[in-house]
Amino acid sequence: MIFRKTSLLILLVSAVVSGSEVYGQMTLEQCHEKARNNYPLIRQFDLIEQSKDFTVSNANKNYLPQLSVTAIGGIVDGFPSIGPSTPTSSTSSSSSTDVKLISIVQLNQVIWDGGITKSVKEISEINAKVERADVEVSLYTLKSRVNNLFFGILLIDEQKAQLEFVKGTLRQNLNIATAAYQNGVAYQSDLDEINVELLNLEQQLTELEYNRSAFVGMLSLLTGEEITEDQEFTPPVLTEELSSLEIKRPELDLFSSQEELIESQTKMKRSGIYPKLGLMGLGTFIQPGISFGQEEMNQLLVAGLSLSWELGSIYRRSNDKKLGEVNLNKIDNRRETFLFSTRLELTRVEQDIEKYKALMERDEQLIKLKTSIKNSYQSQYDNGVARLSDLLIRINDENMARQSFIVHEIQYLMAVYEYKTTSGN
Repeated sequence: MIFRKTSLLILLVSAVVSGSEVYGQMTLEQCHEKARNNYPLIRQFDLIEQSKDFTVSNANKNYLPQLSVTAIGGIVDGFPSIGPSTPTSSTSSSSSTDVKLISIVQLNQVIWDGGITKSVKEISEINAKVERADVEVSLYTLKSRVNNLFFGILLIDEQKAQLEFVKGTLRQNLNIATAAYQNGVAYQSDLDEINVELLNLEQQLTELEYNRSAFVGMLSLLTGEEITEDQEFTPPVLTEELSSLEIKRPELDLFSSQEELIESQTKMKRSGIYPKLGLMGLGTFIQPGISFGQEEMNQLLVAGLSLSWELGSIYRRSNDKKLGEVNLNKIDNRRETFLFSTRLELTRVEQDIEKYKALMERDEQLIKLKTSIKNSYQSQYDNGVARLSDLLIRINDENMARQSFIVHEIQYLMAVYEYKTTSGN
């Protein structure tokens, strides 16, 4: 049977190709890879990695000494002015108001920040993972576009081959009719009828050539590689049972990464409830200094351990935890919705696959019958029993049956790869 012969041909191609490029031929997998590498969005991966590295580097700098300098210039009121006692003075001190310059230098060294820096670095890593998964989702849509162009080219090539076969049959009959006409046993109209059919075939071939050129041009743009008009394309090899394929779409990786990000963000908020421990040095310089009798104080130095504790994080802890759970539930709902829609689409494609299988079986039966009828009329015409017009009708009938099989065969392959693409395999 024709379908079995085609399947055998595909298996033979599988043995020779083994998924790799044959000289002068191009496979669907190669087109997928070239289109992915050529797509401008692919450069996002490098940018995401650079952004992550800078963020992690900044987080590591939290443990470097932090220096701050503050200068204050203005009227300072309220400092006591202490001088030597005199018989006339009733007090030993008085308040002074002066224009002073106060400089404050503070040095802080973090010893432990409650795990915030560690959480920031972890969030940076996971956020980069989320962004990469999002890019993968966008890149995955290229597969369907490449599939449509690739199978469109395969369909055109099969149709051209069939039309060339019919053209050969018509030319053979044209030679017979020409000889008969020269011997006075055929009419000029017989030659004209065959020439009309040949012109119709040439017109169909011309249309197919232009369509193929357009498809090849678009595939060249997608892959970023110049593809010549005589480039051969290898039919894909079907080696897997579709029923065994699991859903492995990049969207699922995106959902998982988003869940990791939310969990890491919640963990960082928990870090906020812990106290922060560090070393602190503080220097205060005052010009002019503050007089205390015969002494003048113009600087104050303080050093020691620092402990800070923000209690607001404790108040928000319960709500932060609930908010994290809500966000996780939202992502889980999106995953569930995506899987539901994907399974629904896979069911539709499965039905298409079975439909094209059934149609190809009917096509085989029709081809067998119409080929037998055509051969019978060919024999009758060769023996001068049948008219040429009747033979041409039978030739066209057989051609239409074979064209129908070609279309259904390519549609079957497209449906199989649509199933694989939809399931993420």
